[in-house]
Amino acid sequence: MKDLMLNMLIIILPIFVYQTFWIDKASSPMVSSSNRTAISILAAVAALCCMLFPVHPHPGYVFDLRLVPLLMGILYGGFRASLLIISAVYLYSWQIGGIGFVIVALTYPAAIIASFLLAARFKLWERRRKLAAASLLSFLSALLVNTVVVLTLDEPFFINPHLPVFAAYVILHGITMWIAVYLIENMREKAALRFEIQQAEKLRIMGQLAASIAHEVRNPMTVVRGFLQLLQSDQIPSDKRQMFLKLGIEELDRSESIISNYLAFARPQSTRIEAVDAAERVEHAAGIISSYATLRNVEINTLTTPGLFIEADPEQLSQVLMNLIKNGIEAMQQGGVLTITVAAANDGTARIEVADTGVGMTPDETSRLGNPFFSTKQDGTGLGIMVTYQIIHSMNGKIHVESEKGSGTRFIITLPRKSDLLAGRK
Repeated sequence: MKDLMLNMLIIILPIFVYQTFWIDKASSPMVSSSNRTAISILAAVAALCCMLFPVHPHPGYVFDLRLVPLLMGILYGGFRASLLIISAVYLYSWQIGGIGFVIVALTYPAAIIASFLLAARFKLWERRRKLAAASLLSFLSALLVNTVVVLTLDEPFFINPHLPVFAAYVILHGITMWIAVYLIENMREKAALRFEIQQAEKLRIMGQLAASIAHEVRNPMTVVRGFLQLLQSDQIPSDKRQMFLKLGIEELDRSESIISNYLAFARPQSTRIEAVDAAERVEHAAGIISSYATLRNVEINTLTTPGLFIEADPEQLSQVLMNLIKNGIEAMQQGGVLTITVAAANDGTARIEVADTGVGMTPDETSRLGNPFFSTKQDGTGLGIMVTYQIIHSMNGKIHVESEKGSGTRFIITLPRKSDLLAGRK
């Protein structure tokens, strides 16, 4: 019994190996050619290991459970992959030699042919039918082999003292096959279910994203349409006409910004890493948005270190800074001070900090930053901060948030630093 249980363990163990290294990492529930090759290799190894630890119920005869992985490999691995298992079993049986090889040569072809005929329909059946068919196939194949073995012995058939052992051995083939197929089908069903859940989640996210984009773009389009209708009238004064045109252009620019953020999230552009003067980028972004800050009664202070070069994409870094500065300004509804600091760190990186004195965020809100559709602003889409996180990670950087409700927020960006010499050569 100890040797038989060892054979069962040898057969079951590769199933868990297959789950760990193939099924759990598969991007599709369908069995690929690489998976079939893995099945055939694992089944061949299991069959050979069973033959290494056989049972000797009668002198000159070697018994093991090699039939189970052999039949499993044919049913799940396909025709080409099965040739490896069949070749391995026959070659090793020939190496062992004796009457056992003759019995294998006479009886195994019938089991192999039956397995190939069954394999075409086997993959289409439900689990219960697979369990019954595979177990019956294993049982009948072992019965055929053991019947030939009993007939070759020099003892009467019905009063053979080894007959109970042979009968238990045949039943064990069916039981082992049932356990193996049950485990495999259970793993495959879970893998298929996980894949369906992932696909459903992707569709759900895309649906929410499309609905959010449609909602956000519809608002400025409605405003632009209203302005165009007003401009059709000849009664509009010239100053009002210019104001309506300006507002319409601003709304179109807002729509373009929303679409650009969506495209940056859905299809990120390749990052062009080069040596960038961090202070220059910060001063540039602060200068562009200074008029917007003045309108909202916000003062921007920059504390930079000249000549501090970092490894980044200059255009994408400007986009990140603009997003963070704009968010910081909008967080200070009653005005305030926005401080941007650039300094070198001791670990070979550079730190860019954007700190505001606005409304701040709770720990739960900061933990959700960067997730799709999350924004602390009533009219926000969450796309800007999501793209910011994505850009920083694509440049091998890190972003950290420190915030307290009512006391402001600090975004800390860490990016790899370049030496002044390398930056000059760049």
